[in-house]
Amino acid sequence: MASAPRTAAIIPAYNEASTVGDVIQAARAARLVDEVIVVDNGSTDGTAEAARAAGARVLVCEEQGKGQAMRTGVAGTDAEVICFLDADLLRLTRAHVDRLVAPVLAGEAGMTLGLFDRGPELNPIFLKALPRLTGQRAMRRELFESLDLEDIRGYRVEAALNSRADDLDLPIDAFVCEGLWHRTKEEKDEDGPIAGTARKVAMLATAVWSYAAYQVIRPFRRSDTTVAEADRDSRVA
Repeated sequence: MASAPRTAAIIPAYNEASTVGDVIQAARAARLVDEVIVVDNGSTDGTAEAARAAGARVLVCEEQGKGQAMRTGVAGTDAEVICFLDADLLRLTRAHVDRLVAPVLAGEAGMTLGLFDRGPELNPIFLKALPRLTGQRAMRRELFESLDLEDIRGYRVEAALNSRADDLDLPIDAFVCEGLWHRTKEEKDEDGPIAGTARKVAMLATAVWSYAAYQVIRPFRRSDTTVAEADRDSRVA
């Protein structure tokens, strides 16, 4: 009898020592998660130490960028199903994590998306009317590895994953994680709330541009290297 696919929760983290432990605890408590990996993306606040203390395996990604950290996490496991979680989450539960993973394991969804709980008035808008950009998502590793290297840099990765899933006609299961929120950039930016707001606007602009670039620029690239190809070549070298 074939064994069930292994699932890894991968948590990219940059200076999230105050919250990463709680995220790890929820992921480790999830019934459908087999291992928890934190990818430290150059933190200076003790994030890696907090992650180890909470029971996660810690990998280091020296190249700054969320997508680059996600790639490091995927390359560091042989799990067939990947569940990405942000390190700054508040009120994440094991039920949220299992809800992300279950449809992918069952073959009912090619990718799941867990959105923040913004209340009854805003939830339908973010769920149905706006691009669904979230760090909480699960998929089979082949989906992530099919992305081009250029499409995973920084915050482009979330838009690229959505676009790639559409390309492959994969069913996407998007839902609101009841009670889930996060530390906002305005709250945690060391340069203050104004700088945090500016960084948030830049992040959103990058994501919007990525949607357009994926559809308009990508077909005209002279050569594309997928994540899987690049990681295979690096292992051979």
